Amino acid sequence: METWFIIELITLVLSLPVLALSYYWMVLLVSSLKYPRNLGAGEATLEYFPMVSILIAAFNEKFVIDRSLEAIKNVDYPKHKLQVVVADDSTDQTIQIVDEKVRELNRFGIKAVVSRRSSREFFKCGALNEAMNHVMGEYVLLLDADSIIPSDILTKGINALEDHPRTSFVSFRYGHYNRNYNMVTKLFALSQDIGDTISKMGSYKIDAPFSYQGGFTLVRAKDLREVGQWSNERIADDTDISIKFYLAGKRGIYLSNVSIMSEDPSTLEAWKKQVARTSQGWWRCIAKYWKRIISTRGISVQKKLGLVLMLMSPFTSLSWILVTFVSALAVVLKFVSPINSVFNSPIYVTIVAVPFAISLLSGMWALRVQGLLNKSNAALIPMLGYASGCMLTLGSIGFFYGVFDRLGFFLYRTPKSGSEKEMTKTKYFRNLGNDRNTIVEGVLAVSGLALSALVLLHGVWFLSLSMGGFGLFTLKSMNLTRRIRPITVEPSSEIAPEIAQRK
Repeated sequence: METWFIIELITLVLSLPVLALSYYWMVLLVSSLKYPRNLGAGEATLEYFPMVSILIAAFNEKFVIDRSLEAIKNVDYPKHKLQVVVADDSTDQTIQIVDEKVRELNRFGIKAVVSRRSSREFFKCGALNEAMNHVMGEYVLLLDADSIIPSDILTKGINALEDHPRTSFVSFRYGHYNRNYNMVTKLFALSQDIGDTISKMGSYKIDAPFSYQGGFTLVRAKDLREVGQWSNERIADDTDISIKFYLAGKRGIYLSNVSIMSEDPSTLEAWKKQVARTSQGWWRCIAKYWKRIISTRGISVQKKLGLVLMLMSPFTSLSWILVTFVSALAVVLKFVSPINSVFNSPIYVTIVAVPFAISLLSGMWALRVQGLLNKSNAALIPMLGYASGCMLTLGSIGFFYGVFDRLGFFLYRTPKSGSEKEMTKTKYFRNLGNDRNTIVEGVLAVSGLALSALVLLHGVWFLSLSMGGFGLFTLKSMNLTRRIRPITVEPSSEIAPEIAQRK
């Protein structure tokens, strides 16, 4: 068998995760068009009011936790039926802020307690498991420290669960209160919009698995305890629970019309490290659950395939890097003639280009669903390619940290500014400097640019364009994220009026 054929076969095999996920995304896009848009819309009424515990995970969140706890006071729900549990692992002024707000909530008539540990063992998962010992509610609303909830969140969430007895959780839309701060927050918001609209709306419509997000979810406490709560490991906690629910024969429901506001990362480096941590945690989920997914009886082959495809996303970054670099080196070192390169095959180029075109349509649809489709927002959609290129290297590194079960990016927490006006005055935002991962980013970016020029000389223009874009985008992102400037976060029009006034 000739060398060029073996290399091209390897290239095609490595392409499969990206292509499989891309075409599954197309299926979800079509399915999302049939999502019941009235689900969660309008007023919801309850015949009785079960006890609800609001569980908030916090670690050094001094700029945002006050506002999140304050928003709970405005929830349209009987105060004596509410409990707030703060799983606080903080080591800074957050401790004093949380203690004061808990006392304030108790005076307001809402039961509130703090759960603290002597160590950060197992990070967020460990903190949540410890805090569950205090949970009294029939339902648990899982929030992040920067979550700002609307007043009708519980009535709509509980109503949805009561109407769908087979469901274990309700996932709400990821809202953005600093969406318009800068270009990074706009792109991040758009990426989340697309994920929520396509993945969750589409998956819900065809009863396919999707992962909820921990800061935007209402769960049945009974089901949460039945599946063993969170795994005490370095793992993606929300994906971990989602898989457990689906393997237990449960499902989730998605309410596109109900948003919980959250703060988006305002620098590319913060976003990249968040992606890397997710890739690391998702790989641990793959390692832990793939055998159970295959062997579990009582769930359909379609559901099993959906779980596998859902978990495949962390590998796509590494898959793309391997495919392009292997192909480029094969051409440059003359193992493969340019004419035999898959990147010169019209069929392969078409197969790769079609999902890219669909991604543009996905962005348009996601904006339209929320009533945000206009010229300025639509112009952001092609720029997501820039953001995606920036994430590839750290996403791949996170994948390897997960493979070898290293601590890796689990030490990193996405910084939140809240209403703080100047990030430069705090050490909180100074941990975004260079590290050994930056060296890997730089080496791959420069190598990508060099190989891009060489394969262009050989006439493989599509591969050259792909690698050149990757190199340029990665280097540019490394440059941009070293600039830290004063920040003023203005209330977005998406924030509920009472929250905006309180700021």
